Amino acid sequence: MLNKFRVVHNKLRLYKNFELLGQKAAIEFTLPSVSFCTPHLAYMGTERSLVMIASAATTRQFREHGENSNKFENMSMATSGIVESFPTGALVPKAETGVLNFLQKYPEYDGKDVTIAIFDSGVDPRATGLETLVDGKTIKVIERYDCSGCGDVDMKKKVTPDENGTLKGLSGTTLTLSPELLALNTDTDKAVRVGLKCFGDLVPSKVRDNIVAQAKLKHWDKPHKIATANASRKISEFESQNTGEAPKMPWDKKIIKENLDFELEMLNSYEKVYNDVKTSYDCVLFPTANGWLTLIDTTEQGNLDQALRIGEYSKTHETQNVDDFLSISVNVHDEGDVLEIVGMCSPHGTHVSSIASGNHSSRDVDGVAPNAKIVSMTIGDGRLGSMETGTALVRAMTKVMELCREGRRIDVINMSYGEHANWSNSGRVGDLMNEIVNKYGVVWVASAGNHGPALSTVGTPPDISQPSLIGVGAYVSPQMMEAEYAMRDKLPGNVYTWTSRDPCIDGGQGVTVCAPGGAIASVPQFTMSKSQLMNGTSMAAPHVAGAVALLISGLKQQNIEYSPYSIKRALSVTATKLSYVDPFAQGHGLLNVEKAFEHLVENRQSKDNMLRFSVRVGNNQAKGIHVRQGVLRNFIDFNVNIEPVFFNDKETDPKDKFNFNVRLNLISSQTWAQCGSFLDLSYGTRSIVVRIDPTGLPPGVHSAVIRAYDTDCVTKGPLFEIPVTVVQPHVLESDLNTPIFEPASSKGDNSVEFQPNTIQRDFILVPDRATWAVLRMRITDPNRGKDTGKFFLHTNQLLPKQSCRKNETMKIISVSSDHETTTTFRVKAGKILELCIAKYWSNYGQSHLKYSLEFRGVEASNPNAYVMHAGKGIHKLEIEALVAEDILPQLQLKTAAVVLKPTEAKISPLSATRDVIPEGRQVYQNLFVYNLNVAKAAEVSLHAPIFNDSLYESEFESQMWMLYDGNKALVATGDAHSQNFFTKLEKGEYTIRLQVRHEKRDLLEKISDANLVASFKLVNFLNLDFYENYNHCIVGGRKLAAAVVRRSTRVVYIAPISQERLNKANLPAQCAWLSGNLVFPKDEAGRRVALHSFTYILNPAEKKTNSSGNGNSSANATVAAAAPAAVSANTTKPKAPATPPAATSINPANSAAGDGVATQTDTPAEGNGSPASPKKGKTNSDEYSEILRDFQCTHIVKCEPEMAEKIYNEVVEAHPKHLQAHLLLIQNIEAAQLKSAFPLTFTNGQKSEKPVGENADQQKEEQKKLRSALERVIKLAENVIVETDAEALLSYYGLKNDTRPDAAKIKTNMDKQRNNLIEALSKKGIAIAKLAVLDDSLKDRLADINDVYTHIIKFVDANDSKAIQFALWHAYAHAHYGRMYKYIVKLIEDKRTREQYDELAAINSALGHEHITAVIKRMTVSSFPSTYRLF
Repeated sequence: MLNKFRVVHNKLRLYKNFELLGQKAAIEFTLPSVSFCTPHLAYMGTERSLVMIASAATTRQFREHGENSNKFENMSMATSGIVESFPTGALVPKAETGVLNFLQKYPEYDGKDVTIAIFDSGVDPRATGLETLVDGKTIKVIERYDCSGCGDVDMKKKVTPDENGTLKGLSGTTLTLSPELLALNTDTDKAVRVGLKCFGDLVPSKVRDNIVAQAKLKHWDKPHKIATANASRKISEFESQNTGEAPKMPWDKKIIKENLDFELEMLNSYEKVYNDVKTSYDCVLFPTANGWLTLIDTTEQGNLDQALRIGEYSKTHETQNVDDFLSISVNVHDEGDVLEIVGMCSPHGTHVSSIASGNHSSRDVDGVAPNAKIVSMTIGDGRLGSMETGTALVRAMTKVMELCREGRRIDVINMSYGEHANWSNSGRVGDLMNEIVNKYGVVWVASAGNHGPALSTVGTPPDISQPSLIGVGAYVSPQMMEAEYAMRDKLPGNVYTWTSRDPCIDGGQGVTVCAPGGAIASVPQFTMSKSQLMNGTSMAAPHVAGAVALLISGLKQQNIEYSPYSIKRALSVTATKLSYVDPFAQGHGLLNVEKAFEHLVENRQSKDNMLRFSVRVGNNQAKGIHVRQGVLRNFIDFNVNIEPVFFNDKETDPKDKFNFNVRLNLISSQTWAQCGSFLDLSYGTRSIVVRIDPTGLPPGVHSAVIRAYDTDCVTKGPLFEIPVTVVQPHVLESDLNTPIFEPASSKGDNSVEFQPNTIQRDFILVPDRATWAVLRMRITDPNRGKDTGKFFLHTNQLLPKQSCRKNETMKIISVSSDHETTTTFRVKAGKILELCIAKYWSNYGQSHLKYSLEFRGVEASNPNAYVMHAGKGIHKLEIEALVAEDILPQLQLKTAAVVLKPTEAKISPLSATRDVIPEGRQVYQNLFVYNLNVAKAAEVSLHAPIFNDSLYESEFESQMWMLYDGNKALVATGDAHSQNFFTKLEKGEYTIRLQVRHEKRDLLEKISDANLVASFKLVNFLNLDFYENYNHCIVGGRKLAAAVVRRSTRVVYIAPISQERLNKANLPAQCAWLSGNLVFPKDEAGRRVALHSFTYILNPAEKKTNSSGNGNSSANATVAAAAPAAVSANTTKPKAPATPPAATSINPANSAAGDGVATQTDTPAEGNGSPASPKKGKTNSDEYSEILRDFQCTHIVKCEPEMAEKIYNEVVEAHPKHLQAHLLLIQNIEAAQLKSAFPLTFTNGQKSEKPVGENADQQKEEQKKLRSALERVIKLAENVIVETDAEALLSYYGLKNDTRPDAAKIKTNMDKQRNNLIEALSKKGIAIAKLAVLDDSLKDRLADINDVYTHIIKFVDANDSKAIQFALWHAYAHAHYGRMYKYIVKLIEDKRTREQYDELAAINSALGHEHITAVIKRMTVSSFPSTYRLF
């Protein structure tokens, strides 16, 4: 997640030299005027907080006329009229940290010979200031990688162009290589690799929306508006010519009206979906003498001379624009199997790079180290909305290791990404981060996070298992307030209110220093802006990364040896401590580059420059001491292990380890934190005891630091520190009254004074049984009027092994003196609550705030109260309240969980070039495959519960899943945080592929049975009733409504959900449990926050005796079971099983071939394969004859045409009235001799270019066979039509009620006759239409086709599944393309196929809507990929 706040700021055109105004020429310039914009959202993780910002909005123009004239015309000034120079130096602030002084003093130490790796969302090499180094020639962004896999293209498929240089791309487009391109190909077989890439993967969604909107305006709007107007005009003309009500029109007029309406509906529907259509480009890759060459057909026309032509970035540094502004580059992996297209998933990475190393013509807006090189490592994954993944991080770190080993050293890493971990002392990603620092000597700078002002909110990183990274908080200076935020008055410099605070959960120090956390810096070209204002610790970190580049540049040029430890120590020791600023937010203080460099130079010979000191506290190996578990009444002793660790410890000379010794003086900053004063430390671990005596500490937070100084050189500062944080809570008196906390105040009105950025922290031990709290706030200043104070409220409770986000409240609140402001939030009883109220940093003026916190609560206290098992029957709740509380219990179950077991779990090694950690540590994947059936459209979330919900603490480096539909089209992607994100899925079968990665194969083997949980949102929530009486609960008697819970326990009961209600709820198949929320309080505010997660475990689903693996009942009896049954001739032998309903139905494979009409059997099914009972009035011989007939019929469809014909003749001879035989032979003919094709596809195939020679003779023979097959179909269908009494059927269906005793049996028989008749009519009609196309006599056969249509619509609607295929041909015969569209859409709703999309494209081509045809072709390409996407 990005650690940033952002607001767009247009680049201002300014003049610094206002003496130019005295010259002759008229000069135009622009000045900003202030306006406040809407609050923007700050993201870190998935939650959000509001931040007030300001930006320049309007401009004023000045002109000067006449010689030696300094008069301004048409100018209105709110000031004295003096125009001041714009403070451009504060747009990218550098003075605050001594950077400007440093560069003036050491101009050569400007980042020269230093490379910064930017772990972010991607860097635009074409952005202003990121093109070149200071010399104006050397490329600044020297490498550019997308480590996430989002830009990967599968290029394994090889194709050899024909003699004309043409080949088929994966989109279906014919691609043409010119002779020039063919000549460049050095492949031995002259083959090229082909792939397909979705354009949406390469840019942020908002940018894609802008690009699509521009394309829509340019290519779509005009023709579509014309087409819509024409369609509306046709409807109006028809209605004027055919007055009267539509239902009373004759059928032929009615279908004309329907066609016109559907044409307009089609146009409107494509207008709605246009913005969601994905564009995919054909990619071609082949080797050349200068490396791999990539061609991307962005024109979608196939002429590769006009395609983007890009070489590998590492060799050519080439970038190309996909459109006017979006630049991409490429890399090639695995000998051409994978093409990596590098785009950007947000502007964030470019902005960060510009702060660290931007090089501009104006030095004022330069980055901190303008001469440093950049390596762009994209760790944000566009498939996840720019969230980082373990795969991306590990690949980026692997690449850093490789570059360092190749001599192309990475000196600094900046990472302005992160999240919060439940624990920070373990995790695979953190271990690799430590390895980068400790083995490869890279200085790693990380943003601390934007999750303050409460304590213990530092993100991961920098909070990992070792304090090896430099964490950075965000500072705002008065100059920044003026230049960046257009504030009317400057305020004292301070940290931003939202910057994250120390300590880490384990007591370590996460914030090393603070630095300017805002800048108006360069952004990618695709934003259409040269610069933007962004603020956050994301902006503070690259400032420090640039400063470290300055230090390293100077150290390298002076040949001074350094390590990440000496750099971090120098920054810490020399930082400027700001006494008036929150100590938990600034670390050691504000960065001071100049002093840090002096410290490094002065202590260049120090023996500890190349080592760090590992500080571990207790058995949990914590990085510090953090006491926050209740009221502290006794001293506590902590064992602290201290160990010197050399840089690249395993390869350090043993003599250096043997000779190491340092004598330390340990000094505590507070008397209540005590330890021994001296420590003699050699190579090895020493243990000391630190005693914390909190007995005299008042309520609040108290911090101390134990610093270790080298007694031989105290001036170089402490070698290490042991941070200590102790929280002593307020304890509220326990009595019958509601517990209320009020802060201590010296004011008569009990208020607390707040200046801008004043922070008031109160720590309260939450009373037992409290579940929510009510905060009441009011300004007491009498003269405030309607003026309001902006306060940042942040409440937090640290729960065991859970991150700071698990139980917190963050919001900005406006408080006035007119009325009381109330906020309610959830609390956990028995845990310390931090109530943190801060006046927002940019909110002017002094405020006196009176506030109080009231605790209330009601909850169930019995074990497992919030888990109910249906199999156990009645569920009991023992309810207790903090004080007397009105309750109105409600239990709503909102989601249904289905446990998916893997159908496949395959372990395999990943790429030999990208996924091998030096030296030779191959990364493996365990690729899981799951199947998901969605019987009805639903919103579904997916997650793998065995894995951590946090990336950085996980043992495995990746848990990404991708959800695909039945056509392998990607529907959704998720990772560790996916359980709360729902995706709307249509009815159908889905495949989920989950990738888990690790370098240890044995660990992957241990998780091969990992389940996936699919949670379905219930359309209608299930509400469960409450009862006070057990017996009433059993019989559904009097229910509990409102009640009062006092100090004593109140028992209520919940009855299990009846099977009838579960059936009506339409739960997904194999549902395991239901989840929702249980609330007790009657108070409305309490009901919103005092929610208890509730799980209702269902009884195991009953196993059906004959159910297939996909949950559907068996549709086919096996031949092995049917054959012996066929010879059963008397009652002494087993009776034959009845033919199942679908035994003679067409199978799915043949459905397409036979125009999709299924056959109904004549014999009613009597249970899934159970023996048939003797029919009344039938002998055993008759029964045997029927069973043999049915068995033969099942093979008519399956057999080869000759055998099918033979079986058919036998059946018809023995059973001339058995009509199914005719229909089954039609199916056999269709499967063997008639290719499935929709009308326009079939017609266009017949009209294609005529072959010559042998091919012409072959086609004539095929046409002859086709004609013969169609004529045979018509004859067979006629047999069914003639033998069916249609009038009797119509008479039957005209009955309102059938009172005969065997009405059900009669209905079954009539339904089968009707269905067989409809099928026969449809088959006949389609065959007639196809023959008419072959003979080019469609108009002549229109009467015959209409005759079939009118017969069918007597029984069913034209869009009925049994008639829709013929209705499609009927619409085509009348050139009713609107009706054709409607029928195709109906078929798509059932199951989507590529052929349907091709027919839609042909329909729009026939209508002349070429703009729609182009869009449908794009939809076809993205909806029907040939393979699954790469991870």
